[in-house]
Amino acid sequence: MQLDIVIRETTKEDFHRVLRFIELVDGDFYPPLSKRGDGGISERVRTSLAASNANYVVAQMTETEPSDDLHGFVSMVGFTRMWQQEDDAYINFLATHPSYRKNGIAHLLYSRLEEILLEKGVNRVYLCTWSDNLEAIRFYEKLGYMAYSIVLNDRGNGINTLNYRKRLDRKFLMSAKQ
Repeated sequence: MQLDIVIRETTKEDFHRVLRFIELVDGDFYPPLSKRGDGGISERVRTSLAASNANYVVAQMTETEPSDDLHGFVSMVGFTRMWQQEDDAYINFLATHPSYRKNGIAHLLYSRLEEILLEKGVNRVYLCTWSDNLEAIRFYEKLGYMAYSIVLNDRGNGINTLNYRKRLDRKFLMSAKQ
């Protein structure tokens, strides 16, 4: 499937679309984002869009149907810069709309995210997932992430949290652009 998409950072005006997208994929996370004790999805989105060091990057179709309440959002990644140190970032959300999975959109989106983070002075990126999320584990490891810690039974009996990190490579980015 060939899609005509643009990849961009979201703005405060995207609040309802970001919120609706996360609600759409909420059940894909374990535990669901709506069940976590951080004020719920709405507060999570509001906080990220209001912070100068956090945002979402979205893959959006250039032409959408008027009835599409997502306005063409097909994939999205959330991040926080200066997570532990000034030159690092934490990815707190990555998902693709169920109807658009297996089209390489997440890879395109992630590549653009790395460019954005490098432009903002980020050298290391961290993220986590859970042990049953095998597709995400393969995706992250293919992108060069390395597991650095495992929190056993963190998400329930037999469901571990896997913490990953990656050092961003400016040289690789420059050669990929040429």
